Amino acid sequence: MDFEGLISDLASPDEAIWRPARSTFKELGDAGVPALMAELLDEESPLDWAQAGFLLRELGDGAFCAIRDAVAADLPKEPARRVRWTFGGFFGEYWDRLLESLEHPSADVRECAALCLQRMGAEALPATGALIRLFGDPDPDVQQRAIWALEELGPGTLDALREVRRSGPGAYRANAFSAIMNIGGPAALSGKDQDLWRRHLGAKAVADRPQEIWENSCVTVPGGDQQAILEILDFSDASPMYFDLGLAVASGSWWTVPKVEHEERAEAFVTPEVDGWTLVVSGWCYPAWDDEWYARTRDALRRLSDRFGVAWGFAGRGYGGTAAWACARNGEIIWEREVTQNDDWGDADPAEGIDTDEPLGVNPIHLTEQTPVRGAGLRALTPYGRDAPRRVPG
Repeated sequence: MDFEGLISDLASPDEAIWRPARSTFKELGDAGVPALMAELLDEESPLDWAQAGFLLRELGDGAFCAIRDAVAADLPKEPARRVRWTFGGFFGEYWDRLLESLEHPSADVRECAALCLQRMGAEALPATGALIRLFGDPDPDVQQRAIWALEELGPGTLDALREVRRSGPGAYRANAFSAIMNIGGPAALSGKDQDLWRRHLGAKAVADRPQEIWENSCVTVPGGDQQAILEILDFSDASPMYFDLGLAVASGSWWTVPKVEHEERAEAFVTPEVDGWTLVVSGWCYPAWDDEWYARTRDALRRLSDRFGVAWGFAGRGYGGTAAWACARNGEIIWEREVTQNDDWGDADPAEGIDTDEPLGVNPIHLTEQTPVRGAGLRALTPYGRDAPRRVPG
């Protein structure tokens, strides 16, 4: 077989040439795998590597085994990336091979197999037990991938995960707890675990120390009246929370309620009183790029300033994103400024140039562990978090 000619035809931009070559490779099956693998790994090949990868996924068991072995091999960075990408496209038709691969000697293979099951979502529910066994994997990346995979398989895994919490193995319990929380939040925990969770949060919140708030959005008011803040903003279901986890909850990168389409808007972290001010941290008050939510933020600032005299708003800029500052006094917006990605502001503080005599109070990006603190933080559900439709995993 003239594989060199077939590869040349496959690389042709003319469909009348590459399509017959593709059909020939599919007819060859296992016999064509070595030639395609060589092109996939060759960084100077005339054939687009993704095209080789797509075709290999269609060639059956021999191609799966060849890709799996390449994932396990010590390859240079770019070929290794290509074979992992190709492996990630093997789904239900390779079910038995994927389950075998969860027990492969190579951690990279085990992680890739778990990723394939993760991408299958609820279709991979029969693999729940096999994924749970990866909680005992010696490689922490494989353990984490198993948690993510079970999350995407969805609520159908909860009974098995709760059983791990009840009966062990003991080394699996922490990962089972994380997976349950990722799928359904505290409400999905057993009653015993819910009590443990509340005690943990309460103890952490009491001993909490401030952290800088860099990427998250927040509003700030003087004093420490958290209850008034909750009532004014119509936040509910308040419970103890500490800075580190509170900021993750506020950004939507961690959650304590069933997931919604915009996790960053569902919950808020109400800080303890820091240096005489209380901060409400949440994507719920993020104004950038969204007129509707900018209007909500302005309205929140007006209502808070009507009660507290003054309220500041800050939209976290993250890395090259949008930043905004605004100030309200006695129910009216008196100053605002927005700095966008299109502005050449480099490391400039977005608060520079504030043209109001109103004291800034506490700057969220200047908080440190040495900032004076009084009381404990709270996590609360926003109106959006109560009303938004839930996103079902898988």
